[in-house]
Amino acid sequence: MKKLILVSAAITISAFSQAKTIEMPADSVVWRKSDLPGYQLVIQKCTTCHSAHYAEYQPPNTGVGYWNTQVLRMKNVFKAPITDEEVPIIVQYLNQTYGANRK
Repeated sequence: MKKLILVSAAITISAFSQAKTIEMPADSVVWRKSDLPGYQLVIQKCTTCHSAHYAEYQPPNTGVGYWNTQVLRMKNVFKAPITDEEVPIIVQYLNQTYGANRK
């Protein structure tokens, strides 16, 4: 009986240790293009972790304070590679493209 349990455990462990691949669907929501310098920063810094879905689904009446809080959260909590100097540039793009001050 002990031998059967050990063989069963070995088979189970072997099955879980196999590499698996997952094919993700293509992103259908892209960042809104802009001449603002923050657009290029968002493409470089933000897309490494998430798509534009995150910005698209925020409340449309959000202001600078909201976007500033979100960018700082990404920088400080999630360790996004954003410098202190880049924060206001990204915030301006998000606010004017997705927020209450969109143009």
